[in-house]
Amino acid sequence: MSMTSSPLIILLSLFLLASFSDSLIPKPSSESAKDWAAAEKTRLGSRPPSCHNKCNECHPCMAVQVPTLPSHSRVGPLDNRYSNYKPLGWKCRCAGHFYNP
Repeated sequence: MSMTSSPLIILLSLFLLASFSDSLIPKPSSESAKDWAAAEKTRLGSRPPSCHNKCNECHPCMAVQVPTLPSHSRVGPLDNRYSNYKPLGWKCRCAGHFYNP
């Protein structure tokens, strides 16, 4: 073998190795990618609590989001940047009454 064919054989071997190793890596199907995206989307934010047996025998007892009461411990001018922040919490509601979940 001559010196000029040695680099050519090495390059050809690397090319074949790279193309073969790429086919060994499993590629996710489009269905599993869609399922993963849907699962990620459902995990965003908080989930409603179970209101089973939380409304003192009232039916239907449903989970609803309600604004939380503001904290009165705010001091200083830095709090103006959060003036439109209105956090929500979960409560159980039945017949116009609210219950803790």
